[in-house]
Amino acid sequence: APKPSSNSENYVVNLGGPMIVPKLFNWQRAQFQINYQGRNSNQGTSMLSSVPTPAERTGDFSGLTVANNPVTIYDPLSGQPFPNNTIPLTRIDQAALGLLAYFPQPTYQNVVQNYRLVVSPPSNTQSVGVRLNAPLNNKDRLNFNIQFQNQNSSSYQLYGFEDTLTTFGNSAGVTWNHSFAPRFNNSAAVNFSRSVSQTNPYFAAAGINVAQQLGITGTSQLPIDYGPPNISITSFGSLSDSPYSLNRNQTISFTDNVTYVWKRKHNFQFGYMFRKMQLNPNNEQTARGTFGFNGSATSEIDPTTGKPVPDTGFSFADFLLGLPYTSSIQLGTNDYFRAWATAGFAQDDYRVSRGLTLNLGLRYEYFAPYTELYNRIANLDLNPEKTEVALVTPGETGPFSGSVPSSLVRPERTMFSPRIGIAWRPWAKHSTVLRSGYSIFYSGGAYSGIVNNMAGQPPFTENLIYTSSPVTPLTLENGFGTQGVNQLTNTFAINPNYKLPYAQNWTFTIQQTMPHQLLLEVEYIGTKGTDLGVTEAPTVTATGTAIISNASGFEYYTYGANSTYNAGQVRLTRRFATGMSGVLLYTYSKAIDDATSFTGANGPAVQFPDDWKLERGLSSFDQRHRLSFTYTLSSPVGVRGFMRNGGWKTHALAGWTLNGTVNVATGLPLTPTVSGAQSNIGGLGALGAAPRAEATGLPIQGGPGQFFNPLAFTTPPAGQFGNAGIGVITGPNQFSMNASLNRAWRMGESRRQLQFRLTATNPLNHVYITGFGTAVGATNYDLATAAAATRTVTTMFRFNF
Repeated sequence: APKPSSNSENYVVNLGGPMIVPKLFNWQRAQFQINYQGRNSNQGTSMLSSVPTPAERTGDFSGLTVANNPVTIYDPLSGQPFPNNTIPLTRIDQAALGLLAYFPQPTYQNVVQNYRLVVSPPSNTQSVGVRLNAPLNNKDRLNFNIQFQNQNSSSYQLYGFEDTLTTFGNSAGVTWNHSFAPRFNNSAAVNFSRSVSQTNPYFAAAGINVAQQLGITGTSQLPIDYGPPNISITSFGSLSDSPYSLNRNQTISFTDNVTYVWKRKHNFQFGYMFRKMQLNPNNEQTARGTFGFNGSATSEIDPTTGKPVPDTGFSFADFLLGLPYTSSIQLGTNDYFRAWATAGFAQDDYRVSRGLTLNLGLRYEYFAPYTELYNRIANLDLNPEKTEVALVTPGETGPFSGSVPSSLVRPERTMFSPRIGIAWRPWAKHSTVLRSGYSIFYSGGAYSGIVNNMAGQPPFTENLIYTSSPVTPLTLENGFGTQGVNQLTNTFAINPNYKLPYAQNWTFTIQQTMPHQLLLEVEYIGTKGTDLGVTEAPTVTATGTAIISNASGFEYYTYGANSTYNAGQVRLTRRFATGMSGVLLYTYSKAIDDATSFTGANGPAVQFPDDWKLERGLSSFDQRHRLSFTYTLSSPVGVRGFMRNGGWKTHALAGWTLNGTVNVATGLPLTPTVSGAQSNIGGLGALGAAPRAEATGLPIQGGPGQFFNPLAFTTPPAGQFGNAGIGVITGPNQFSMNASLNRAWRMGESRRQLQFRLTATNPLNHVYITGFGTAVGATNYDLATAAAATRTVTTMFRFNF
């Protein structure tokens, strides 16, 4: 494949100085600065996937195999195999034939991962900033800051559709510093920020109403929603285009901080913060609709179990016949979310003695859950047994949870965060220093994702999910509204007593100065996460059978998961001397959790909601060993070096500086899952993510030439979830390197200077695999799926005058 092309041009203009305008005013103590920055760039990238072969596009599946097993496709009308495993051209659905025009041809001859898209999407950014530092008198100072930024960029979908993104942002702030006394100062600030971002999809900009042209009914007919429905075909890349969106966010905040030094031993700090947020999204979600094809329509059905027979049916054959397994549609919303937060803290840096310092503090925070300006949010109220559900909107009382505020989530009011730090030098004549600390941190970031999910569902938006059945089969032309739906079609519910997650952090460090400009630090770091988010799917079992009669499939977000992180670090630092400095850091760590999300309400659903212990495993960021080395080397030529009087040789070789980093680490954990045609995954119910595979008991460690042993996992028994653990496969080892070479030449005695810089990432240009397929039944199982970026070299010259 051609190398992705990247380039960038950067422009910077700075103007500053004292506030002096001849014959108008002379304010020499005030300083202003105006800054302009511009950047035009094209960042090359490539995407790899699988697309249908030329034979498959015509319905010819005569040589079809999956995981080296021949696959037979069945005629859903007769229940018999298609002759020669080929769909007659007269049976290919006309809507599918029209959509097929948007699927690209393969770029390679192989069957799996046979398509690559190489693009260089453009991005243009401009920003202007104005700063003013204005002393009013010896005790008061004002600082003003105004920033403007806009960006126009493009992004490409897998099949080459270019969407455009436009963003605009501005921020302003004013800070007042007042000195009551030399050791008693106050700083108050007001800040305002606003951002607007708009995504325009390719098909909407082109004005092509693909759904109407192909006879696909039930989708939005607004021009901003023009385009084909999203098509998801198991084992193939997806046909998709970004939805239209317009987001307008605004924040205003006030902060005040007081510092007071008392008797030179106590450094008191007190602070207060108030912040008000507005989120105003207008998102079209999936107004064009989504179809999913998994091979069930062309599978042979076992009459005893009602499940597809293994090695029968193929997802793309279902697509050609126009027979999806699932369909969904969610029309857009225009919402106005409101929230606020406040916090206060008190802290004391107490110097007990020359060798002992304590840092003591307490912080209180309150995060108000988001509300919608017109109360257009909804929740599903579950009974304790999770067998009944009722719709609740602001102002209503839930039959199971009782009265709730307009946010539909009860806020927390007990978020106190203590902080303690100790620095101790036990011996005055030795350089050993001991440091330790403990703190608690709360995060209110989950609330924004929660309110988004509650707003994008009935009764305020249409949100429909269908599953094909023999009684009401889905087709491409009539996939939305062709069958009866359950009373409630909401897709999201949250525990009204949801608690925000928090983390406890503690550290202990021993620091020792050593000969030869070396500093040795040995550190232990611990983190305990509590009340982390968990997503459950209470409406379906492993067989896909509904267990709540009046609701379709929805996810239930609650709290109570935990995580632990423990790490030991050894850091060796060489201070800069004789032209050399460096930092060598080794980390040994382990992270475990049973959560599905650390930051918001969008994680995959757990398989075993009644026993979270079965969800406990290595965290996605767990990394057992990590070694990093950062260095700086200056040329040993010239003053106090070699060739001090070497003439032109000294001038040519002196003054060079080499900087670089090297990182080596073990791989991240991967979880074996199940994918592929329904006939080969046991008819598992949907969980919002691929369910886990079944462990066979064979070693996971692979043999020569294998990343892992693919025979260690298989599909679960029909109607059961797999028992494979989370994160049991160790991903590929990681390696990264970058370096830069610098030199500056001063021109005479003037301030003119020429600078040169050469920067390289992955200078060895070695292939480092970063991802492998771990989904049993998928066509890329046990195959490399991603690699680190190739070498990039940047050369820069700068002339200062």
